[in-house]
Order: sequence, then C-alpha cells, then structure tokens
Amino acid sequence: MQTVTKGAEAKLVETLGEIRENLTGWQAIAFEFSLLMEQYRNEYQIKIALNMMQDLLRSEEVTVFVCEDSTLYLLGMGTPRQLLDKVIFQLRYLFMDDPLAYTPEGEENDAFCNFYDLEEKYDEFAAIARGKMLGGRKPRPATQAPVAPAAAGQQQAASPSFIKQVTQQIARSNPIKFFNASSLANIERDLQNANLSTVVRRQPVCAAIPDMMVRRVFDELYINIAHLRQMMHVDADLLSNRWLFKYLTELLDERMLNMITHNPSRYLELPISVNMNVKTLLSDEFLQFDEFIKPSVKVSIVIEIQISDVFEDMRAFAMARSNVQKLGYRVCLDGLTDMSFVQVDRERLGFDLMKLQWNADMPDDLKTAHNRRIAEVIKTCGPNRVILTRCDNRKAVDYGQALGISLFQGRYLDKLMNPLSKVEN
Repeated sequence: MQTVTKGAEAKLVETLGEIRENLTGWQAIAFEFSLLMEQYRNEYQIKIALNMMQDLLRSEEVTVFVCEDSTLYLLGMGTPRQLLDKVIFQLRYLFMDDPLAYTPEGEENDAFCNFYDLEEKYDEFAAIARGKMLGGRKPRPATQAPVAPAAAGQQQAASPSFIKQVTQQIARSNPIKFFNASSLANIERDLQNANLSTVVRRQPVCAAIPDMMVRRVFDELYINIAHLRQMMHVDADLLSNRWLFKYLTELLDERMLNMITHNPSRYLELPISVNMNVKTLLSDEFLQFDEFIKPSVKVSIVIEIQISDVFEDMRAFAMARSNVQKLGYRVCLDGLTDMSFVQVDRERLGFDLMKLQWNADMPDDLKTAHNRRIAEVIKTCGPNRVILTRCDNRKAVDYGQALGISLFQGRYLDKLMNPLSKVEN
C-alpha cells in the first residue's frame, strides 16, 4: 500500500489516465471523510484511519490518496473484495460515534463511502476525481447506491448495526465508554508527561518440578492496563477496539524501552521478559535500546511476541525474530490457547520458548485425545521451553506437571514467591 498526501487530487487524476486503457481488476472506494463532524475530521483521526488501512492492505497493490478536505480515495488492482469489505467495516467502526458512519437508528449510513468497479464505472469515478482536483466538493446526495455488504462471515458473526446497538445498550448501563480515536489522542498527549513506573508490574516465571522447591527463572515486566487507565483517568475501555489498542501498545513499547534504559539498576537486576510488537522490534527505538544493553545482559532478556502479531505479517515477524536473536536475545511466543498450541511448530517459527494459557475448561482427564496431543507437542518442544501461564491455583500446576511442563506463571506462583505482597498481577 502506498499513500499520497501532497497534490493527491492531481495525482489521482493522473493515475486514472494511466490505467484507462486496461481497467481489468481495478477498483476504487471514496471515503467521504470531508463530511465527518469537525471533532472527527482532524489530522490525528485521519492518521489513525491510514494506519488501520496500512495494517490490512500493506501487501496489496493499493494507493490511498488523501485530499485536502480529508476525503480518502482508495485505488487498487486485484484486491480481494472481502478484504476491501473488511477495510470498510473497520473504518466505519473507527468513526462509529459520527452520524456519517451510522444513522441514529444504528444502521449503516450509505454516505460513508462508495465503491466503484472501474471496468463499469470508470467515467463516473473519473468525473468525481476531476471535480475534486478543480476544487469542487462532491455534494452529499439525498440517496446513494448502497455500499456492497460485508462478507457473509462477518455478517453472521456480528453486523455493524448490531454492534452499534449493543454498544449503545452497554453505554447506557456502564459509564465506561468505547475506545475511539479521540480517547487515543488524549492518552497519547498525556503519556508524554506520565510517570509509568507506577503501573509497571513484575510477574515471575518459575520452575516447578514435583517434590522440589519452586524457583524464579525470570520476571515478566509489563504495564498493567487497568491501572494505567485508572492513573490517567481514562473513561474508555482500552480493550474495546483492537486496532486502537494495538497502536497504544506500540506507544507503550517505546516508554518501556525508555524506562529500562534510564533505570537499568531497577529493571535489569534480574533476568526479565518484555512483550513487544513486531513493529517495535524493527524500529530505530529498539536499535537505540540495543546499543545501551551490554552483550552479557542480553542473554538474560526474553522478548515476547503475541501470536496475532506473528501471523499478521509473517515476513516482518521473521525479520524481527531473526534480528533480535542475532543480537543475543531469546524470543518467546505468547498468547497460545490449548487449541492453537497444538497447531504451532516452535522450531519452524524459530522461537526459543512458548507460552500456553491455562484455563479451567481444560479437561482433567489426561487420557483424552486432546491432552495426549498437548503432551506430545510439549515433549517435542522440550518441557523446559513451554511456560504454562494464568496459573491461579494448584490445580493448574498439577495439570502442567502431569503433561511434562516445568515452567509456570500466574497468581498462584506469585503467592508462593511473595506471600506478603499486596500487589496483584
């Protein structure tokens, strides 16, 4: 995906002229963001929208033209229609509080965007583009052809109108608001001066072998999101929008790296792990962090990467994982459930460690086919390379040990290691 911001109107007309002779597979979407309310039509919100589009379309042959009045024109060739529907769905969800996205009744507003198959509607779209270049604003019609519906799977899971209605019902009964771009803008501003050391937590990863003493292997350093929201007086549920929360975690990655480098005696006194986005690991900020860390210390630092981040962009992940391992760090795959755990090949993905999440629904009978399969994967991985997390009670540890796991993390281990602590992870 490419983005054009300078002279976008003229560049769009020029590009349309270049492709006119062969329109096979070409499509366009006009996102009418010039019609957004003023509080949503600003540089910051448009930047968030572009970041979301980049995440979804980074490997596609697509160009997004950003006009001076905030209208976005997406022009692409061969992009799967289901993927374009997903882009529309996510952007509509981003601006869900604006009446341009949804009507007061919670229905999709057709004026939000328009889709054009350029094999059939080239002249219509080209006329709109020329009008935009000449300074004419496309009027908001009384009725517009409806945007093609989202993919069938998305409609079955939850239609945008249904999500809107449910969100409104929750909002009436709960003072916590949906996480939107305005909330993110406020948080990003306040983060510049916030002391995040008060919301940094340590949770030990422990070795626990039957009939032997539990010992600490390393501590996971993380920012407690619930405490962060309280400290910054945020009235939005930060987990309610996956895209914006991911952007927020990238900001928090930078702060975590900064805190470690400015106070190594506090954060590097023991071996640690830190959860990082792939994008962070490929950034200049991480390179600056790496230059500060002594080679002898790097071997005691584990970089954790979420499974969702791995499969979002496998090429970027492979590059990031290879780079950090060459620099001397170990890498751990986080976020595996009992279902996804058996599908992942640790050695093939190149991870040193993997985290499997415990949950109370896991069957107690270790002879079930599912548990036997988990035990086989643990044996293949190596029992000292799998960490059973979210262990809130002794039952979880017993389960893990029975399957051959020797590394554990969770509140039960917290109490064993520090029974007098009043801080709960």
